[in-house]
Amino acid sequence: MTFRFESLLKLRKNAENLEQKAMAEMQNHLHSRQNELQKLKSSDVQTRDELQTRLQRSIPGSTLGLYDHYFQSLGIRSSLQEQAIFETDEKVEAKRLELVEAMKKRRVLEILRDREFLRKKHKIFKDEIAFIDEMAAVRWQTKSL
Repeated sequence: MTFRFESLLKLRKNAENLEQKAMAEMQNHLHSRQNELQKLKSSDVQTRDELQTRLQRSIPGSTLGLYDHYFQSLGIRSSLQEQAIFETDEKVEAKRLELVEAMKKRRVLEILRDREFLRKKHKIFKDEIAFIDEMAAVRWQTKSL
């Protein structure tokens, strides 16, 4: 028994697989951006600890200026990274919605396939019962004669 929309079902499954792949790539991209932000924050904490240690000794003002410039740069890079994470997160959510829609379309066809299979199975069962009933009726008639 073949499903009349089998090629469409395969097409929908392929579309769903492509959506899953695209979403996985987007999630990987999001995780890499989050890791980069974490590295920036870790670098900030480490550098501030280093500055505290150096402040206990005498350091020149130019070095303090360099530290200040570095912290400003880290702040800008962190805010840019947070903005990129926010945008990527929105893209991941949009991709997730597309994937859910692709899954729904595939599932509708699978339900139709299952219903058609059950309908054909039921028809075959009914035909077999009708055949057996007819055979029994013929045997009964031949015995009565």
